[in-house]
Amino acid sequence: MSSWRHRGEPPAARGPRRPSHYDYSRVSLSFESEGTRCAGWLYRPDDVQSPPVVAMAGELAAERRFGLRRYAERLAEAGYAAFVFDYRNTGDSDGEPRNLVSPDRQVGDWHAAIEGLRERPEIDTGGIILWGAGLSGGYALRVAAEDGRVAAVVAQNPMLDGSAVTSGRGLRGTVAALTAGVRDKLQSRLLGPHRVPVLGDGSTLSVFDDPGVRIAYRDLVPPGSAWRDETPARVFLSLFQYTALSDPESLRCPVLLVSGTRDEVAPADEIAALADDIPDATLVELPADHFDHYDRAFEQTFGHLLSFLRAVHPVE
Repeated sequence: MSSWRHRGEPPAARGPRRPSHYDYSRVSLSFESEGTRCAGWLYRPDDVQSPPVVAMAGELAAERRFGLRRYAERLAEAGYAAFVFDYRNTGDSDGEPRNLVSPDRQVGDWHAAIEGLRERPEIDTGGIILWGAGLSGGYALRVAAEDGRVAAVVAQNPMLDGSAVTSGRGLRGTVAALTAGVRDKLQSRLLGPHRVPVLGDGSTLSVFDDPGVRIAYRDLVPPGSAWRDETPARVFLSLFQYTALSDPESLRCPVLLVSGTRDEVAPADEIAALADDIPDATLVELPADHFDHYDRAFEQTFGHLLSFLRAVHPVE
């Protein structure tokens, strides 16, 4: 086993501290992924000439405004640039149908974002670090395995397969999910996508069917957001087949895995098992659920993140 493990104390019941806007600047950037424009923000510290950059994307069907800005701001305060982007078909990025969840396409967006960053003269292009949460955490691991030039990867509560979304529904719920996915695939070309709620209210089929998960996810949606609680139902077909990392030993860069021992979306025992198989892994387990890392457990989670970054790629 090459990883080491830290079990944190219960997180304090308070929200994250916001840094001063005088510590960083934020500019809008875009890149193309297979001909489609993707939107992002680059947070850059004001007092570092060529900072390492952390590329960031968020939860399943989420936009970059959903909890990621607080991480990006604090990273910039600490001397790291952060590039927070929306996948194709999501947020401010172009593409139809909206809120499409497609692992292969979204992994492609990661690669396109990295290539775009490598053309930026104002950052340390040899110090690109990937950070993903939930489904994007699994993507970040896969992309780092495929791209040998990534400096490090951070996977926060990574979804390593689709079981959190596809299992536990019972036979009737599983058949309903698969049927909805097949319907979407069949009708999408002629009639448009068949959509299902990401969260819903528990009365109909939705991607997340746990009431606690739905409430916590909604708390990430900022006031006034135009985000629509729906996604093409082919998400079920994608997640039934989804595995984040087929060969953990192919990950050669340093890896930080963060998990919550109360997480029902990304179980901590699965993440711990993955840490055993990655050559250079650090595992942090906190007594938190999947979404506590954005609020109640933010300070502890960010503290471990920053310690890891300073160890593997310090700011010069």
